[in-house]
Amino acid sequence: MGIFHFKQFSVDDSRCGMKIGTDAVLLGAWTATEHARTIVDAGCGSGIISLMMAQRSRAEKIIAVDISHEACLDATDNAFRSPWSERVEVVENDVTQFFPIVSHPLLIISNPPFFNEQLHSPDADRALARHGNDFTVTELIAIADRNINHPDDSLAFIAPTGRTDEIEFQLSLHRLTVGRICKVFSREGKESIRTLWQVWRESPSAPSLHRDSLYIRDSDNQFSEAYRKLTTDFYLDK
Repeated sequence: MGIFHFKQFSVDDSRCGMKIGTDAVLLGAWTATEHARTIVDAGCGSGIISLMMAQRSRAEKIIAVDISHEACLDATDNAFRSPWSERVEVVENDVTQFFPIVSHPLLIISNPPFFNEQLHSPDADRALARHGNDFTVTELIAIADRNINHPDDSLAFIAPTGRTDEIEFQLSLHRLTVGRICKVFSREGKESIRTLWQVWRESPSAPSLHRDSLYIRDSDNQFSEAYRKLTTDFYLDK
């Protein structure tokens, strides 16, 4: 699609099968980052979330992992051109089989390939990025279960609201608890289309549940004040 310019960095997704969209920006802007020493962007695509994490957080290292060679080429170039090239490392690997050695507290963040349309994209790279036969929300939760060990470790991701019951079941199986959740609506009067999740290991020190809602557009079809406030540090026109 080309080069997207944000306030402090630019992203080229021309080789990456997973193109930049609102989901990634929402997740990158919404996720709580204050405790993270290491951030792992699982399925990083062109690296937009990794760069948002570098801008927003004090994490010493952001590790961007993707199975796609083309995605890693874009992510590497984007990180190199950013102000945070020394903090962002791109790793070409299958995140379902490989997880980097990290310092804790750890934040795992992912815009996972959750779509299961009957008609897959004819573009092989995009199909891999969107559908990823092995890298599903279920597998993402299992990855978090294997790697979240510190009380301040967490997993943040975005998924269709229609998957809520399945996700809550999987979280309970892996003894993970929801600390923050936000239902996203395209505009007032519409059904929720996405849900933002941030989860921690079940423990007495886990954060209390905070529920929220976000409307991207208001009744006049203008960007809502809440959406503008959430994304103001990134979009040039906000």
